[in-house]
Amino acid sequence: MNLQPVDSSFFQQPTLDMARSLLGMLLVKETELGTASGWIVETEAYIGPEDRAAHSFGNRKTPRTQVMFGPRGEKYRGRFSRPKGRYCE
Repeated sequence: MNLQPVDSSFFQQPTLDMARSLLGMLLVKETELGTASGWIVETEAYIGPEDRAAHSFGNRKTPRTQVMFGPRGEKYRGRFSRPKGRYCE
């Protein structure tokens, strides 16, 4: 099993191909409090401002979506609904 970080060139592949490539990868987050990890079992991919499902649809630029208009490989955190109005990012 290859447990090396992906090279930045990984993020240069077409969006839909990258979403498929991420499946089955191990995501690791290391902080001073410890390490957390998990296998990627689901991805979502949007193909730009013309994709009606994308938060950036119609070139909608907000502080939250600005990262979608920058270089590839940057993270974007969406909101996931939780019961009783709670959500996580």
